[in-house]
This record gives sequence, C-alpha cells and structure tokens, in this order.
Amino acid sequence: MRDTEDAKRLKWVSEELQKELARRLGRLIRLRTTLPLKPSHTNGWRVELGSLGQGEPRLEIWHCEWAGKKDQRRIWYGLYATQSDKLRKRVAALPEFLRPVRRLSEKDMRLATGSRSDYLLKKPLGPREYDCPFYEEYEESGNEYAYYGMYDSSLPENEEQVLGIVTRAIRFFEQVIKSYQIAARSQEKEHEDDYAQIENRQLVQQHLARERNRAFAAQCHRRDNYRCQVCEMTFREVYGDVGRAYAETHHIVPLSRLTDTVESSLNDLVTVCANCHRMLHKLDGGEEDLAKLRRMLHRR
Repeated sequence: MRDTEDAKRLKWVSEELQKELARRLGRLIRLRTTLPLKPSHTNGWRVELGSLGQGEPRLEIWHCEWAGKKDQRRIWYGLYATQSDKLRKRVAALPEFLRPVRRLSEKDMRLATGSRSDYLLKKPLGPREYDCPFYEEYEESGNEYAYYGMYDSSLPENEEQVLGIVTRAIRFFEQVIKSYQIAARSQEKEHEDDYAQIENRQLVQQHLARERNRAFAAQCHRRDNYRCQVCEMTFREVYGDVGRAYAETHHIVPLSRLTDTVESSLNDLVTVCANCHRMLHKLDGGEEDLAKLRRMLHRR
C-alpha cells in the first residue's frame, strides 16, 4: 500500500513540475511527452522530465530512500549525466551560491538491507543538508556518471507540500540553466574578442560576412537538408517544429585566401549546427578543419 501511495505521489509531483517547466523553461530544454515511472535502484522510483539537448544532461526527479532514513522516501530533483565530465563542467561554471555543499561518491553508499540491487547512503542526510545542492559522481563498469541536484526537505503528502516542492524545483532548474547560459555567453564573448584580435581583422570580417550571406546560406541549408555536416544533427530532430528549417553556415575557404576580390560560391559553404560552428572557429581556419573536427567528434 505504501509503495502504491509513494508512486502516485511521485507521479503527481512530476506532472505538476513538467507543466511549470514547459511554461518557464520550454524554450531552453527538451521536455518528454510522457513521464513513465522507472525503478531508481535506491528503493524508489525516478522520472525523466527532459534534457538540455541531445546527449546532454537530463532533468530528473526521484522519490526514494537514498537520503538514508529507513522507510521514508524523499524527493530529489536535479540533473543526471551518463558522462560525468559533461555535468562536471556545467557545475564548475555556476556562481558561488549554486556550488555543491557536499560531494558524494561510491565510498558514501551501501547496499540496502535485504537487497541485491538497491543502494542507500551510509550516513543519512542531516537536517541542514536538505534544500542544498549536492554533486554526486559514481563509476560502474568503467563508466562514470554524475548527478547534481537537491534533496527536498518536504514530504509530498498534500497539495500544499507538492506545490512547495514544485516551486523549489522550478527555482533550482531555472537558476542552474540560466546561470550556465550566462557563463557560456561570457565565454563566447571572450572567444569573439580573441578572434577579433587576429592580425588581419579585415579577413575575419569578410569571413563572417560571407557566412551571413542569406541567399547563399539558404541554398546551402537546402542542399544539406539542414543537417550539420560535422555531427549530423538537425535542429528539428532535436527541438521539434521550433527547429524546423534552422541551421548555421560555415565558410570553408581558409582566411588566408580571402581577399576583396574573392567571391563566395555555394561550394564554399557548408551547413553546421551552432556547437560545431563555434568549434570550427577555434581551429586553424583551413580547408581541412571540417574533416579534423569530424575525427575529433567521432573519436569519443
């Protein structure tokens, strides 16, 4: 009976949370259309709410006994990554007030009494450790995975408590996602400033101007079916209709060959996504950069 009630509570919280995520962060994240409950292997359940993009950390909410108190499930909400380095880098870029107050690893966990698959914390969380950000990183079969999130101090036993949990979870996700965006934009601006310091600034300006030639860009995108020629993603596959007919364009002619007399042609352009475009501009500016970046990506 208790299991059935706790599962219903998680379903209730996750549905309310996803509604608010869609309203507040719908343009920044990729939400799931269904919310199935899955075993958490911490004597409870978990729900995947969405993700930050293809291959990026997922937004999840759990209702389980991981926090360590026997027969009392707690709500956890946060980000999960199957590749810990992706989440570790995001957490490192966050402002001080979002930095983890505690880090957990394999040495902090134990097998639950009478179980072969469920794990709990060796030392239960103290009262002051709830509603604070935690970073967890574990290794299994040579793979590292990570979590960054909060254990909520409230139990989802009535409507008021559920709404409180949803409010705190939304605030956490919004602060984390928007803070990381600000940090990423700051790094991007620094890169642009560095890029502008290249000895021949006129060549750089010509390079960027040719990439932004709308007529050529549109033809290039249609030719490549809006698919990034490095990582092979399309924005529509990842973001749905909002990403329809969207892509970026990269000029593959080396900067050293760009002069006032050079005219762009369709063969000089290639369709790329925003991430790969940025990485191409970090390379040497040669015709071989496209192939080089493909090799770097598929070597992982």
